[in-house]
Amino acid sequence: MKFGRNLPRNMVPEWSSSYIKYKSLKKLIKSAVHAKKMGNDPDLAGFFYSLDRNLEDVDSFYNKKFSDCSRRLKLLEDRFGHPETLPSHLDPEDTEDMLAALLELRGQLRKLQWYGEVNRRGFIKITKKLDKKLPGANAQIKYLSTKVYPALFATNSHLLHSVNSINEWLSVLGHEKVMDDNSSTHSALSLKKPSSGGILNLPTSLLLSVDDALRRDDTSALLDLLPTLKTAADGIGEAVFTKVLMSLQQRSIFYRSKACLAALLHRVTSLEEEDDINKRNCIHRLVISIGRSQSTVDPESSATMVLNFPTETSNYITPATTPTLKPQRPVVMESDHPTHIGRDSPVVMFLQYLLDNLLPHQRPALLARDISGKTPLHFAAQYGFKAVCDVIIEHLQEWDMFDVSEGIDGPLWQDEDGMAPLHLSVVGGHPLTTKTLLDSENWKGSNQDKTAIRRNILKSSAVLALATKANFVDIVHLLVEAGVNINYQDEQGETALHSAARFGHDQCAAALLKGSDEQQADIELAENTYAWTPLFIASVDGNINIVKLLIEAGANLEATDSSGWTAKEHATLRGHIDIARLLDEAMAASDSSVESDAASQSAVSSSPPSQSSLNDRNSKDRAPDAVKSFGHRYLTDKSMILVSLGTMDMRKAADPVSLERIPMAEAHLTQLDTALSIVVSASGAHGEPQIIDLPVQDNISTEPIVFHTADSSKTKIVFDLVPTYAGSNDQVFGRGVALLSSFKPTVNSSRSNLQGDFVVPLIAAKTLEIIGSVTFNFLVITPFSHPKMSITEDQTYWKSVTSPMVIGHRGLGKNIAGRHSLQLGENTVQSFIAAANLGASYVEVNVQLTKDHVPVIYHDFLVSETGIDAPVHTLTLEQFLHISDGRKPAGKQSSNHSGTPNSEDGFPRLLQTRPRSMSVGEELDVPNLSERMKHTRDFKKKGFKGNSRGDHIQAPFATLEELFKELPKSAGFNMELKYPMLHESEEEEMDTYAVELNSFVDNVLRIVYDHGEGRNMIFSSFNPDICLLLSFKQPSIPVLFLTDSGVSPVADIRASSLQEAIRFASRWNLLGIVTNAEPLVLSPRLVRVVKESGLVCVSYGTINNDPANVKIQVNEGIDAVIVDSVLAIRQGLTGVEA
Repeated sequence: MKFGRNLPRNMVPEWSSSYIKYKSLKKLIKSAVHAKKMGNDPDLAGFFYSLDRNLEDVDSFYNKKFSDCSRRLKLLEDRFGHPETLPSHLDPEDTEDMLAALLELRGQLRKLQWYGEVNRRGFIKITKKLDKKLPGANAQIKYLSTKVYPALFATNSHLLHSVNSINEWLSVLGHEKVMDDNSSTHSALSLKKPSSGGILNLPTSLLLSVDDALRRDDTSALLDLLPTLKTAADGIGEAVFTKVLMSLQQRSIFYRSKACLAALLHRVTSLEEEDDINKRNCIHRLVISIGRSQSTVDPESSATMVLNFPTETSNYITPATTPTLKPQRPVVMESDHPTHIGRDSPVVMFLQYLLDNLLPHQRPALLARDISGKTPLHFAAQYGFKAVCDVIIEHLQEWDMFDVSEGIDGPLWQDEDGMAPLHLSVVGGHPLTTKTLLDSENWKGSNQDKTAIRRNILKSSAVLALATKANFVDIVHLLVEAGVNINYQDEQGETALHSAARFGHDQCAAALLKGSDEQQADIELAENTYAWTPLFIASVDGNINIVKLLIEAGANLEATDSSGWTAKEHATLRGHIDIARLLDEAMAASDSSVESDAASQSAVSSSPPSQSSLNDRNSKDRAPDAVKSFGHRYLTDKSMILVSLGTMDMRKAADPVSLERIPMAEAHLTQLDTALSIVVSASGAHGEPQIIDLPVQDNISTEPIVFHTADSSKTKIVFDLVPTYAGSNDQVFGRGVALLSSFKPTVNSSRSNLQGDFVVPLIAAKTLEIIGSVTFNFLVITPFSHPKMSITEDQTYWKSVTSPMVIGHRGLGKNIAGRHSLQLGENTVQSFIAAANLGASYVEVNVQLTKDHVPVIYHDFLVSETGIDAPVHTLTLEQFLHISDGRKPAGKQSSNHSGTPNSEDGFPRLLQTRPRSMSVGEELDVPNLSERMKHTRDFKKKGFKGNSRGDHIQAPFATLEELFKELPKSAGFNMELKYPMLHESEEEEMDTYAVELNSFVDNVLRIVYDHGEGRNMIFSSFNPDICLLLSFKQPSIPVLFLTDSGVSPVADIRASSLQEAIRFASRWNLLGIVTNAEPLVLSPRLVRVVKESGLVCVSYGTINNDPANVKIQVNEGIDAVIVDSVLAIRQGLTGVEA
């Protein structure tokens, strides 16, 4: 569902302008939907016209690139024949060149394959979106089958054939490369390479002698042999001797034989080799050989990890990942070179010697371009060899061949992909080389016009954005000083500052904001889709340091995007509350005072803006109903299994599907270097297999796959790795299987582990080797039945009321220190009765389960009154009730084995005779109680314990059953089920196990249906899984999802923000959400975002004890507020309404 958002990061950077214009097409759909809502017939002609042009552009670009690759592959076959006819001995340099050419070509094809795959998905997604938003369109199947699928990019069949050909070459060369090349015989024979034509027929003994002379750098011996060699060559063919000389020249460079090289240079007219597969000359190859010697073995440590450019290929393939995430060549940054290459290095001195000995008519070879348009300077810059660049530039200057009139990055210096040496140096992360290239422009004196010229070189501006993305701080400084246009906007309208804001690179952002004497960053430039400035990007992605920099730079904090929302509202919605607070403080301190802010708020309140920029997806096409319809689907006889790929834990960086890297040497042996999908199916359960293309999207973990089964213990989840283009799922590359009954080991029959993530290995179908792993989690929901559970027409989910409901928090309010009067103990019967009497529509009760599975009312996970930190689920009901001082051990009223007599009305007499206030004598025990609790976590943290003597009017702990019997039916129950999430158990230092989820919910539901008839009831929980179980086990009681909305840190992504809460509640048809009030006070219009998503909106939190904060939310239409001070808020609201 986030295809548009993920599209930029799945693009090959240098091809980014040639992809499907997905967001533009999405806007056209939105316009059509809007027209339909206004009662007009949606005109789709414009959409389909634009879609056709997109298809033509993508198809044309793909075909052109594929044609280029096919031409190069044909050149290789013309020169070397077919793999099976390859000579048994190849020159090691030739082997290296051929391998490099094949791997580069394979890398290009892999990028092209990825390009085709991403665009294919784009057309599928956009036509699916059209059908979803305009149900009558029915465009997807017809459009895909008639226009998209017949295109070459949608099948990649020809491309895969080319890749197979390259794999055959790599297989032969991989075997060839392991052969020893030390013997002189082999070295001599390697002169007989295919490119030498007639040289194959020369006498071997003569070649051995020549090779020996080159090895020893014996000029006299070489010159003595040349006439004999010429005679033999001329007898074979006309141009054979010239090719022989070129081979000998290359051999002398290989041996670093200076004297022989100089002698041969005087006998060669040109350095160009027409039959070289890469169209490179000996200078190209010398620079490349230096680069290879300095390259890392494993490019995973390369600084260019986040970039990808059309250069040398790396030593590894990572299956099913976008090529933009891996470097295509084993290049290391300057600072990481294994050995320092200076002017005194032998290789640099040899290059200097070679260039010094070039004859005037041979000098253009230093500017010669290979098949991809690169000069030797390109390769020197790409590898980050400052000394090599110095040598090349000095000679070009000396020969007056160094034209930088339009800059070192101008059109004269750009290769086929528009990359100049400067660009390659930048993206390689080479600051010293970058500085050398920039300084070289001033060789004829400083030119002030360079800055103005460079500002118009788009590629340099684009490379600045890439350097910013890679966080190359030094290089960003250099480019800014050199006059690169820092306000350049790419196809999406984004600047380098947008990139810095997105990735949180604050040093790069500071450099861009500082600018130079000639130019300053325009921080109000907005991108094209939502009109987001860098401040919006930083706020959306949660990069607070960037936000601080932009505030200091004077960014407009009250600017709105194309949908009318502010950066503060975006930050609040996405759970970045620290940023929202920062922006709120800055706005309050700015010149635009509170009055103008209030005016703007009232203006926007009357006309709520569009939500399109706030939510990447909308689940409903029609306007949502204000009140939920009654009843929802629930399980009756079969269990439900929800399987989610990946992890819900945001603290983990685990990929949902992780595949092992494949060494390039083994590339021809693998089937995994293709577009892959994972098919999730179930054995022993019903449900459609789900096909997920790799790599999976960001939000995959919150979109589970649903299966139904009669017996979950016999269910197996199967993960099949298949090729995306196979057309069927029969061709399985690898498989992983999870037997669910063994994956959640219960501590005993009624306890389960809170650890939710599991990993299964993927086993290769042919070799049985482990080729990767799948990380997943699952939830089993069993059906619940009760004789009183039914749906009747006279019930309603949510009563529509004219004024917001006030709900008492933990009864009359939670206990806090420092109140000016005694408080009734929280979560006690007395507190709930008092709240109901004071006008609370609902009272909130915190429900947990004891060890013997009795629902009791208690807020904290740990019971500190014992003197130790004992989780509620480790205490039996007897133990739990006994802890409350004043209850006698005999008072086990809730269980049938209690000996306590009942009163006439059937309620336990113990409750009626319990003193409602403290006596003087009882206060004597307070020091002992405090002394007993002083080492517990809660007491250390707060200095008191709720519902304890001395601080509050203490009352006995209560069970849920007791509460149902004691409170009048007019008092509604908001039952919050307290079930620890993993991060909560870790914070409380509890064991990571609890009552098994289904058992927990079933026991609560049993009490609720036994005693709750005729009472308004709502369920709520902070635990998303509890909410799912409550929703699917019963049809009649609505469920609210509780969320902190980013106010406090959590691990579960579903609980991380208001945005995720809205998505979760909407997806599973919950009644609504109960959010911390702070986000709604910071950004009141978000109340409408919740309600316009078809959800009820309720808030809680200490700031709700201030009537002014409640009024802010009431003005935006909040449905209910949970408060501690019921009377004060009720009176405050009554005053408002009056």
